[in-house]
Formats: sequence, structure tokens, C-alpha cells
Amino acid sequence: MPKRIVVIGAVALGPKAACRFKRLEPESEVTMIDQNHLISYGGCGIPYFISGDISDPGQLRATSFNMLRDEAFFHEAKDIQVLTNTRAVAIDRRAKTVQAVHLPSGKRSVLGYDKLVIATGARPKRLPVPGSDMDTLFQVSSMDEA
Repeated sequence: MPKRIVVIGAVALGPKAACRFKRLEPESEVTMIDQNHLISYGGCGIPYFISGDISDPGQLRATSFNMLRDEAFFHEAKDIQVLTNTRAVAIDRRAKTVQAVHLPSGKRSVLGYDKLVIATGARPKRLPVPGSDMDTLFQVSSMDEA
């Protein structure tokens, strides 16, 4: 029986984990969900986008063969379902389910899993130093914030 794998987060670790599961267990059903619309990008490249060195955010999402790592790429090339603009709102570990909501429509869904990966990334910590509360100081941790 194929395993159901749900990966929450689809920027860095999420796609790597999802693809690794598919390589190790090709019959598994893998679903990635992310609350943002852009997925699988090089977060370390965000400063280059902000500075203008990179004008197209797609450059941070391209494979070495210039294929855009988007929902279609993961579905067609990797057999991984991707739900963007979808937030995980609850996890029931006993029932092995994730409750999710599609942000634009408000539609709710329940995803069952055999294995769950939480790969939601990190947030910068605002340091308690003089000037850290200035309106001209920004913290960026996603392409949507850039």
C-alpha cells in the first residue's frame, strides 16, 4: 500500500524532502503545501533580488536546466502534488491528519498522512538593540516580503 506523505513548507527543505521520499518510495503519494504562491526558491538569493542584481524572481526558482520549479514542474517531473496559497492550520497526530485552508477561497481540506514533514523555515529574530524599532529597518525571510 502506498504511503501518504504530507510536507508542510515548500521553499528549501520541503521540496528536498518530498523529492527524496519519491526517490526512496516511488509509489508513495506526496503532497507539499505552502501558504505562499512562490515555492522552491533559493532563499539565499533574496538579497540579490532586492538589490536589483536579479530582476526576475524566477531566476531563484530555476533548475540548472532553466526549468521553473513550480507546481507544474513538481507534478509532471516529480509526481508530487503541490498546494500553494494553502496554510496548515491544525495537525491531529492521533488521526494522522493535517487540516488546511486555501487562503484565497477559504476552502478547507483534510489531508491524511502516514509520514509528516514540517519544513516551515525560519524567521529572523529582531535584536533588542538601539534603532531596531526604526521604520526604515526591514526583515525579509520570503520572496513575498521582498
